[in-house]
Amino acid sequence: PRFKTLGFRSSSKCSEAVNRLKMECAAVIGHTTSEPQPGPSLEQLPTSDHLWQQLDQEVGRQTTNASADSIIEVQRYLAEGNISRQEDPLTYWGNRKTSYPHLFHLALQFLCTPASSVPCERVFSKAGEIVSKKRNRLNANTLDKLIFLNKNL
Repeated sequence: PRFKTLGFRSSSKCSEAVNRLKMECAAVIGHTTSEPQPGPSLEQLPTSDHLWQQLDQEVGRQTTNASADSIIEVQRYLAEGNISRQEDPLTYWGNRKTSYPHLFHLALQFLCTPASSVPCERVFSKAGEIVSKKRNRLNANTLDKLIFLNKNL
């Protein structure tokens, strides 16, 4: 929401990214659309309910065009102004999750907290302490066991 299309040096890369966003949004729309739930059979309903049931079924048959809906949602998002660098993107998406429900779903995927590599770095550091000039003839199996014991005990 801060830069949208401003971060691209070429217009072709920008349009490529926008098209990819539209495709991702269409995929989200395709996954979230539900099929109409089966109701009671028409023979079991009174005549007034029968009429409403027929109308409900007709509404249920109307399918949304995921591609068109995604294009509209992305265009509305891009037409909206950018936020300042001081504003929080998570707050932005939290406030607009009803305006852009499918883009909100995508934002949650990409704005998650990145995994940390600290535990992995600690293991490599410990391995560097175990393997030294004096202990350079350890086979791989023994070294794995020593690292495991040093790290977990």
